[in-house]
Amino acid sequence: MKKYLTIILATLLTMSVFTGCAERSSSPEQNNVSTTDSPIATSEPGEMPDNSFSKEEYQKLLALQLDGYEDMTVSDYRSHIAKLTDTTEYGDLLERFWKSQILYGAKDTDTTASFLFYVLPLAGDEWETQNFSEEVRTSNSADSARLEYSFSLTILDADTLTIREYNTTRLNVIKGIQDILGDKTAPELQNTNSILADIQSNTDNLIEQLKTEEIEISIEYAYFPASVQGIDKENGQSQGNSERETRVYSNGTEEDYRSLFTLKTPDYQNTPIKDFNTSLLAWANENRERMERIDEDTKFNDFSVTLTAEELSFVRLTVFLSGMENGKAIQGSYTKTELNPYYGEYLPEKITSGSLDVARCNLFYQFSYRISETETVTVGERDRQIEKMINAVQTFWDDMDVESALKMSESDIVKKLEEIAAIYTTDHITITINKDQIHFERMDERAYRN
Repeated sequence: MKKYLTIILATLLTMSVFTGCAERSSSPEQNNVSTTDSPIATSEPGEMPDNSFSKEEYQKLLALQLDGYEDMTVSDYRSHIAKLTDTTEYGDLLERFWKSQILYGAKDTDTTASFLFYVLPLAGDEWETQNFSEEVRTSNSADSARLEYSFSLTILDADTLTIREYNTTRLNVIKGIQDILGDKTAPELQNTNSILADIQSNTDNLIEQLKTEEIEISIEYAYFPASVQGIDKENGQSQGNSERETRVYSNGTEEDYRSLFTLKTPDYQNTPIKDFNTSLLAWANENRERMERIDEDTKFNDFSVTLTAEELSFVRLTVFLSGMENGKAIQGSYTKTELNPYYGEYLPEKITSGSLDVARCNLFYQFSYRISETETVTVGERDRQIEKMINAVQTFWDDMDVESALKMSESDIVKKLEEIAAIYTTDHITITINKDQIHFERMDERAYRN
């Protein structure tokens, strides 16, 4: 497999979402317990997820969704697209689309982004085999069982296989693996030997059911059971096993979020950071209990209130960053020094599967940032730049398989992160990598195999 991607991030920070003292768990987008049964949702017709592209550029992308393309064979589709895109201008535009972190993040929720990342690669140079990765979790708790898997689809007969058949196979693989853990009890999920045998049997059956003379399927996986301490052996329920994993406050209520969203004005993204941060600090001081409840919702990724994607982004990105900045400003006022806000995250462990002897790699990274003019830089400008940095690091890690990661040193990781930081540093937002805050660990038990 060329790459072993994982979806869900486990984020660890030590500063609050409002005043610089909380733990953050995940990327700005909402985590799902499992990948959705229908990974492709629809957006409004003509709506462009990444507004850095013009309407004309967007129309050029939409033009590649040929009428009836789903019923074309892969060969026919490749032929049509090759004729349409055989210009330097089109090639450069497609390269920009594929590098868009916003579109990549929307590939499972937006039809156009989904087309770009799941269908259009069939018209590219390395089209015969495509790799995909997903994750299934049994709950939102920190110690839930999870199944990380990657699969490849290899086209054997492009003259017969249609685009629709190809995409249906991809979605059926995802749904089939989602169902494997669905009816398992807590004790069953804890029995690693039994569950691994069951996963192997199910994946073998799934491949047998879905493979055809036109398409070949392979699946790799890694299973991570819930921690022993997190299982109540009498009732089989997941329990918090440390102070850090136990909520102190109840979930945020509808009223709590309505109160916070008074700060989410129609033009809040165009508000100078200094003004927004002042308003957030005042709100937090006046609504301390509301603050604590929403703080813990974010910390544990445990929302009892249904929020839209836009509202979640506001809570988990905008409010989080402004809270961190407020916390550092308050600390700096006591120490008489300027303290920069930061973002840190534990990325998903990379691990080999299918053997008792495993190799694994772990990475924690942290970057700080400095905003030169909070009186003029807007909330939206800051949010976009920091989110691009976060997504770029995630993509770098996701695109590297475990064998490639084992060949890297911590200094190699630092150098790569510094390169990414340089890309997303602007005249007003400086992103800095501190090598002392990068922790990269490698372990290969296979080296000790007799």
